[in-house]
Amino acid sequence: MLSVLFGTVEYYERELAYYLSDTNSAMGDAVMKIFFMLEAELFNVFLCTHEGARVQCMHNLLKAFGKVSDKAFATAEQ
Repeated sequence: MLSVLFGTVEYYERELAYYLSDTNSAMGDAVMKIFFMLEAELFNVFLCTHEGARVQCMHNLLKAFGKVSDKAFATAEQ
């Protein structure tokens, strides 16, 4: 198993995919709930004194969200 660093796009893609595989909700609702959960974790749990790191993590979360939601909705349409 390949490890990835916290806060990278790959990290958030894995987290989103993991939580999506473990949910029975409608796809759109599930993706948004997971996104908000990870966002809350980033701003409320992640201890970091450098605000730039949080901003970069949030940017990476948004990128991962776009990638994963595009894949999820593409497979849902088939």
